[in-house]
Amino acid sequence: MFRNLFLVTALVSFASIAAADPGNRGYSGAPGTPGRCASACHGVNGGTVQITGFPTEYVPDSTYLITIQAVSGLPIKNFNGSVRRGTSTANAGVITAATNTTTYNVVNETNGIHLNALDRQSATFNWRAPDAGTGTVRLYVGAHQGERHTGPNTNITLISDEAVLPAAPGQAQNPNPADGASNVAMPVILRWSSAAGAESYEIFLGTAEPLLSIGSSFATSIVPPDLLPGQYYIWRVDAINDGGTTPGDIWSFTTESGSDAREHGIVLNSSLVSAYPNPFNSTVILSLTLANSGLTTVTIFDITGREIATLANEFLAQGEHRFGWNAAGYAAGIYVFRCDCAGLTLSQKVAFLP
Repeated sequence: MFRNLFLVTALVSFASIAAADPGNRGYSGAPGTPGRCASACHGVNGGTVQITGFPTEYVPDSTYLITIQAVSGLPIKNFNGSVRRGTSTANAGVITAATNTTTYNVVNETNGIHLNALDRQSATFNWRAPDAGTGTVRLYVGAHQGERHTGPNTNITLISDEAVLPAAPGQAQNPNPADGASNVAMPVILRWSSAAGAESYEIFLGTAEPLLSIGSSFATSIVPPDLLPGQYYIWRVDAINDGGTTPGDIWSFTTESGSDAREHGIVLNSSLVSAYPNPFNSTVILSLTLANSGLTTVTIFDITGREIATLANEFLAQGEHRFGWNAAGYAAGIYVFRCDCAGLTLSQKVAFLP
């Protein structure tokens, strides 16, 4: 009888030691597992293990680098971790090893993670979030520090909700210049109507495909780089938001022959526009000479095509007129003076270098 009692006692003691081995796997505490080995087999509460990098809201199919570390006290003897869908036994996403970690596959925990060697101060692993529609997921971790039977334990459950992403935006519409337009006066300001759900736009321009990007804009317009007179151009506007990018249709226009003269202060039907100083660091003076009296509008645009200010919108007599603009409070860069007078469109680019 004593022999049998000794045998039973010995077997129980051996089983306890085996379960307490920090190399054990499948004890993250996730649903379906035997629990957390750190709690069931080892030591006491009061561990200082911490998890960072696991998002409170995840983007489907995105990858996150997760760090586990002992923020104070003894190093991590080992840990078991896994991520599950909701409170179910199903894995959520895919865990892969990174620094000081390795994955394991055991019954009830087929995508677990733990240390690749005992007594690490910190370690990392990757988690690729699951597909859209998975919903809430949970990261379960059971960790132990110090001696196998007396060191402190840390039990962690972190919750992450699926981020709700907007749908991709609609297409940009209603180009200006109109698609196929000819004899377009320079300088050209490319415009379009807002695309549903768009947060920004990227604009592409060229004489043949593939088109090159000429910049991005939060507005629905942009001033392109200097264009050539009498040239055929094609362009496209892609609408962008967090849900993706929606390519626009290809549009075209042809510039007016000889209209580039307006960019260089050359007399055109006895009307002249120029700016001084250029570049300027505070105030610039626009000089406009009109051959005929008439309603005149003088407007300033930034490089995105956004209207900044209107210097004149009135009937002006024949002769020379001057307008000053103080750019204080505006960003450094290229601006365009545009004058509409007597049926003509004149322009002058200026560089603000504060």
